[in-house]
Amino acid sequence: MRMDVRGWAIGSGAGCAATPTLDRVWGLWERIWRGVDEARARHPRLGSLVLLIVRTGRSAGRTRLIGLSAESAFFALLSLPALLLGLVGTLGHLRAVLGAQTVLEIREWILDLATKAVTAEVVSTVVVPLIDDFLRGAQANVLSLTFLVSLWWGSRAMNVFIEAITIAYGLEGLRGYFRQRVLAFVAYLGGLLFALVVLPVLVAGPDLVQELLPVTVGRLNVAYWPVVGGVSVTAVAMLYALVVPVRMPLRRHLPGAVLATLILMLGSALLRVYLGRSFGEVTIYGSLAAPIAILAWFWVVAMAVLAGSLLNAEIDSMWPTSRTAAARAEIAARRHARATRLVERREQAVRRVAERGSEDADEEGDERREEDAEGNGDDEARGCPESGADATVGARPEQAESTAPEAASPRTS
Repeated sequence: MRMDVRGWAIGSGAGCAATPTLDRVWGLWERIWRGVDEARARHPRLGSLVLLIVRTGRSAGRTRLIGLSAESAFFALLSLPALLLGLVGTLGHLRAVLGAQTVLEIREWILDLATKAVTAEVVSTVVVPLIDDFLRGAQANVLSLTFLVSLWWGSRAMNVFIEAITIAYGLEGLRGYFRQRVLAFVAYLGGLLFALVVLPVLVAGPDLVQELLPVTVGRLNVAYWPVVGGVSVTAVAMLYALVVPVRMPLRRHLPGAVLATLILMLGSALLRVYLGRSFGEVTIYGSLAAPIAILAWFWVVAMAVLAGSLLNAEIDSMWPTSRTAAARAEIAARRHARATRLVERREQAVRRVAERGSEDADEEGDERREEDAEGNGDDEARGCPESGADATVGARPEQAESTAPEAASPRTS
């Protein structure tokens, strides 16, 4: 096939001068392809790895990895203000458990974030009174409404993840819209609980352990990042296990979870460098710098999670489990049955149109014959001679003989 393409390209080229160049190009391509085939034959695992990487890249382009990541990041950013207000209101009710000092520190942290996003005047006139009201519990109705809005937008962002992962696995159609929205809501709520419980432990855990056990000073820092990485991999793998429509062993989700964690760490580091150089002390973005930075980080997180799911999907496509293979076969059977029904309906419609057309033609023929019969009957009733060729044909022989000499004799003056 490659030789045919080369021959076509050379034969349809601009001239003979381009032939040596095309020969060299196609010859190089054939040598590369032959080397890849030989490497795959000698090292089957290496060839499978290369094929897996290529298929994952194609799947990323087919499922619009960058676009879906941006969509999910946008909805996550929309849910963030309402989520923060809901968390602030929850902290106000937990003042007795957390302590007044902890609540004040969280308040200062939120106000510090607000000063980076909006102007100081807006912070003093709008943000500070609103946060104080929420902490005092004076806005219970607004708190409930904002929290519901946050859950809706957050579940919308999670729904993008679920839809993209389901399409990547080729298992779309197993869930209905309502089930998928409920699953997105549950997954987002579980993610919030995970963030509220695990993240503070990861942040404040080392200091707390060092205060309780001074012997761990210096040793805990070495194990900190491996623990954070392990928790992140476990969380992402659990998300994949929850989202995939077919139940699979947790180990099948670990490769994608590891890839997602690596992309997240590397992407966060690169994003930190980029934002440090772009949003320095003097920036043209002004108060928009903080929302842009948060949106960019959400985009990196979404892209990491979706890239890991694409890797898992391609692994399952190359080495499927019995359950995923049966699910794909069921989906293919449903599509075939649906296509068969559509073809049958189309054929029935065409058949009905053809039968209706033949019936209309028969009715028109009957009407014409009836009209001709009625016309002939009227002519016979009036005794009118037939006209045209029919009259000549129907004339008596005597009339024909008498008219023939008159037509043949010359006209006299």
